[in-house]
Amino acid sequence: MFESQDNRMPTTTMIRFARPDEAHDERLAPVYTDRPGLRRSTAVTYREGNPTRLEKRRNRTRVFAEDPFRARFGHRLPAGMRQEARGMEWRKFVTTYAPSTYRVESMSTTRRTAGRRDFEMTISGLREDAGTQVSITSMGAASAMTQILADHGRRVEILEFHQYDIFEATVTFVFAQHQTKKVWAVGFGADRDLSIASALASAAGRLHG
Repeated sequence: MFESQDNRMPTTTMIRFARPDEAHDERLAPVYTDRPGLRRSTAVTYREGNPTRLEKRRNRTRVFAEDPFRARFGHRLPAGMRQEARGMEWRKFVTTYAPSTYRVESMSTTRRTAGRRDFEMTISGLREDAGTQVSITSMGAASAMTQILADHGRRVEILEFHQYDIFEATVTFVFAQHQTKKVWAVGFGADRDLSIASALASAAGRLHG
């Protein structure tokens, strides 16, 4: 990347010694290569090494091992979740953090005054024999879903919330708690409301499933 000046020793007896303030910055992590010559010289060439094809493949493998979501969608997982999911294959990641115990099958909203909205949801898993149709008025999808889950004995408290748009959909990550148990969960949806509701359903599945 950088080329040092060619400081070959002149034909005189003068010898130049490196000063302490000329020490190389180790943070640059350069690659050092001796320059051959007929005379002994203190000159060296240092440059940033270009990764080989094998090193590039290893780097891609390392990204997959460290963050399966980033390897698939280009977004990093939240830090705590990234530590848990390290090394997971995508199928295992989905089954772990988005279990199908409870699922939001459909959702529609109607705006009301004062920022409130009417939600119509169909949720499976709340009852063993059939799905549950829910009509609820709330300030948002998160508060609506937490109330629905609490009414069915599946309380979920959100500790952390992260949301990204991916392609034409939305993904939501939540760090949730019930009593002393804490879990990470993920939810996908066509829009942000369905995504957060699905993430809370996933969290309830991990906490109470």
